Order: sequence, then structure tokens, then C-alpha cells
Amino acid sequence: MNVRLAERLIEKWAAANAGAIGLDPHHIQASYIYNPGGFGNLSLRLSDGRTRLHVKLAPPDRSERLQQWAGVSDYLAEHYAAPKLVHRIESEIVEGYPYGLVFEYIEDAVPLAEAANSEAILTGVIETASRLHRDGILSGMLPEAEARTFADAFEDEYISRFTEDLEGIRGSRELLRDFVSDETLLWFGEEIERLRETVRQTPAFGLPARDVVHNDLNGNNVLTCGKNSFRIIDWDDLSGQGDAAMDYSVMLWPLRHGPSWPVWRERVLVAAGDAVAERLELYFRAKLLDDVIDVLADYVESEEVPEHREEAQRKAKAVHLRSYPQYLAQYGAG
Repeated sequence: MNVRLAERLIEKWAAANAGAIGLDPHHIQASYIYNPGGFGNLSLRLSDGRTRLHVKLAPPDRSERLQQWAGVSDYLAEHYAAPKLVHRIESEIVEGYPYGLVFEYIEDAVPLAEAANSEAILTGVIETASRLHRDGILSGMLPEAEARTFADAFEDEYISRFTEDLEGIRGSRELLRDFVSDETLLWFGEEIERLRETVRQTPAFGLPARDVVHNDLNGNNVLTCGKNSFRIIDWDDLSGQGDAAMDYSVMLWPLRHGPSWPVWRERVLVAAGDAVAERLELYFRAKLLDDVIDVLADYVESEEVPEHREEAQRKAKAVHLRSYPQYLAQYGAG
């Protein structure tokens, strides 16, 4: 992907549609937003020197998710601190991205992962997530789908991702050869199947999946604004047939091995019950495996963004090399 070309194309589009999005057509600048968590969508910041907006473009396989978000954006903004939708983009401005959304830009915000008062904010995020998980109104606004279990939801979120990651990693084997062995690649495939089987054999995963979930409630998607307020962004993966344990696992992962973990686990028990807490443990296992396997897929995909390749690959390699021995120590070599 040519980042500079994408910026110029978005600037040209914004100037032509300045009235619809509330910008001065004569002073528009677009800047690419680097997302260290993946390269699927394309995000840019638009500014005319006074107002800033956030543009998110999706490739064909993710367009439907953005369209779903657009359909419930007003409700999410009113009830769940989501950014307000400004405009829909229904034409291909940048090649390979046929659909997009323009949102308000959240000013002076700090990601929860970097906030000094993160644990104080996290209490409010847990309360908000608990409301979301039980929101029957929002559930009714989302597209209907075939019934599935929590095991199905887990497989859709992690097993499918790991399997796809592994295929891409094998296809770009030479990029990783200096620090990922053939034996390690073989172990990846075996461990994915072990995790799948463990989930299928855990009774708490056999229950119907009916939770409304954000599905990516990590510390970069919760933005702190001021002392105790926050906003929640990136609702692409919103689902009405998900698992609350997924949201709690991503949200609480940084605290999982810290001294305060028993306190946070108790809060999950109070908010969601024993079955969610039981599934939470396997989601934590998958989260650590994600830092072993998925980061390698990010390493490979960063080849498509030369401007950020070196930084992305350095970080991905460091995360993998730290997480792999940790995973083996905690869950065994199989």
C-alpha cells in the first residue's frame, strides 16, 4: 500500500465533499494512522486546521462490519461513549477499500493502556461492558444469524484467526526463518488443535452465545478523556452472538498476572457469573497464544506498509520472543 498516495486521494475526496463533512476545502490535510495491531482497515486523520475527523476505510471482506457499525452508530454514541458518525463513504476512493466511515475525532484523548489512572477508569469500563452484554435493544438492532454456542464464538474469534495466520506465516516462511524454526511452526498447528479440543470439552462453552460484545475492548480502543471519563472506539467487530468472557479477557489481560488480579476477577464474577469466569481462563490462554502467533502474521503483513515496516517488525518479533517461552512455561509444550 502506498500511504502517501492514499493521503492525497483522501484529501482530494475531502475537498470535494467538504460541505458534507464540515471542513474548509482549501486547507485539508490527511495523515495516515499507523495501527500496530494489524493492517486490515485503513485509518487516516483529516484536518482543516480547526476541525479534525477520523476516516476509516475497509477492504471488501470487512466492509459489512463497518456497515453494521454505521447502522447502530447513533445508539452506540448515545449509550456506549462511541464516536459520532459524520459521513458514510460508499465509493472506492483508495483502491481496494470500497467502503468507509468518517467519525468525529476525539481530542486530547489518551489510550487506556497509557493512562496514569487506568485502573480507576477500568472500573467504569467494566460497568459499561456489563450493560452492553445484556442490551436487548441493541441485540434486536443487529442482523440475525444462525444460533451458535460459546465454543463457536471462540472458534470464530481465535481458532479461525490462528489458522489463517498460520497459513500466511507458512506462505512467507523466509521472512521469519532467523527466529522461527520449522519445529515451532509444526507446534503452532498442533497447539491450535489442542486449544480447539479443550474448548469443545469445557461445559461452560456449550451454552448458547447471546451476549452483545464489542469483541476488541483492548487498552488502545478505550480512550481516556479527562480525569474519569472515557470513549470506546473501533466497533467493527460488534456482535449480538458473542461471549462476554472475550471482552473481559481483552480488557483485563494487562492485569492478569499482577497482584491486583484477584480483585478484578471478583468483579467479573459479580458482573457476569461463574460460567463467564470459567471461560475467561481459556480466553486468557488464547490471548497469550495470540501474542505468539498473530504477531508473526502482523510481521508478515507489515511488508505491505514500508513506511512502518521496520518498527512493526521489531515490535512483533519482541512480543513473539517474549510470549512464546511464557506460553510454554504456563501451558506446556504439548
